[in-house]
Amino acid sequence: IHVIGKENIAKDKKCCYVGNHYAASEPILYFPIFEEPISFLGKVEIEKYPYVGKLLKIGGGRFLKRDDLKQQLKVMMKVQESLKNQETNWFVFAEGTRNKDQMHNVAPFHNGTFRAAMKAGVDIVPVVNYGAFRILSLGKSWKRYPTVVKFLQPITPEQYANMTTEEVAKLAHSMIQRELDFSVRKIYHEDMLKIGDKKYRFNELF
Repeated sequence: IHVIGKENIAKDKKCCYVGNHYAASEPILYFPIFEEPISFLGKVEIEKYPYVGKLLKIGGGRFLKRDDLKQQLKVMMKVQESLKNQETNWFVFAEGTRNKDQMHNVAPFHNGTFRAAMKAGVDIVPVVNYGAFRILSLGKSWKRYPTVVKFLQPITPEQYANMTTEEVAKLAHSMIQRELDFSVRKIYHEDMLKIGDKKYRFNELF
């Protein structure tokens, strides 16, 4: 695991981390990185997933029902209160669902993802990850595959004071996409070439 930008992980205050999403196994990747407790938001189906579902529940995670707006609002209010009261850090996958093709760009972020953090007045830390789609993936050989996680500069309350949730969503998205394109994928590519996986799909990109 390559972890870059750990200095951007908040140590003396709670904040909201917002990341791209390629695999359901990503919380397994993140939990060991954080020294402070962190809770995750996920879709309600994940609650039944082996390993990941139990891990999220143990960590105080919350689960959203996609077809139940009232339930979603209740959950997001709980997240907002938790952040405002400085109870715990939260991690949200702003795309709303995982991106099933690692060749694709980051999907547009949901504006509502950012409302709880903005209402609570806490830092929003964009996080880029790449490579988790090979963790626990069926059909993969048992090899050591690389993963890259990069914590970016936080978007502070002072920065988003006069911004809408849509504007903050676009800002965080552009930060993550830029780092994914020009930094994170290159680090991952170099490690994959060392492994020599014959099915690797990025050999022609760089």
